[in-house]
Amino acid sequence: MVSKTFENLGDDKKARVTAALLKEFSTYPLATAQVARIVADAGIARGAFYKYFDDLPDAYRYLFGQAMREIHQGLRRPAASPDAFSSYLTMTRAFLTGLSTSAYGPLIAMHDRHNEAVLGDGVDAQPSGDAAQWAAKVLTHETLRCCVLDPASLDARLDQLAEALTILTKR
Repeated sequence: MVSKTFENLGDDKKARVTAALLKEFSTYPLATAQVARIVADAGIARGAFYKYFDDLPDAYRYLFGQAMREIHQGLRRPAASPDAFSSYLTMTRAFLTGLSTSAYGPLIAMHDRHNEAVLGDGVDAQPSGDAAQWAAKVLTHETLRCCVLDPASLDARLDQLAEALTILTKR
């Protein structure tokens, strides 16, 4: 868990550390990421890194959480209703549009390629709602992953998601 020391850093230093984390974790999978490169890029001592984070996975989780908050900002969760399924499609398109212009795009791609298998994505961690809502959520996340890994498939994957969500609404 990110330390209070890190949370209390000045904006400039926190931004340097965060930028160094983003560079490292966007370039290297977590398994080959190095504290040495992060501290060199951030201009901090190695000991400072360990005052801020427990280890590399802790730093990664912090950065990934920041990315998810920023990318999801402004997106509404679909309410439980018959129209909710079409909202998943709209939300997925909006997420992918935001991701394409976000500095976090390469981080998310690296996460989907390498790090999700190590850390998990949390999609199924706390099932809620009925089975159709759960299915829509899982299908939406899988569509996002496929589009991030193969941007050329975006239209086909969104069409596929729309068809699947239509099937769920007819249940």
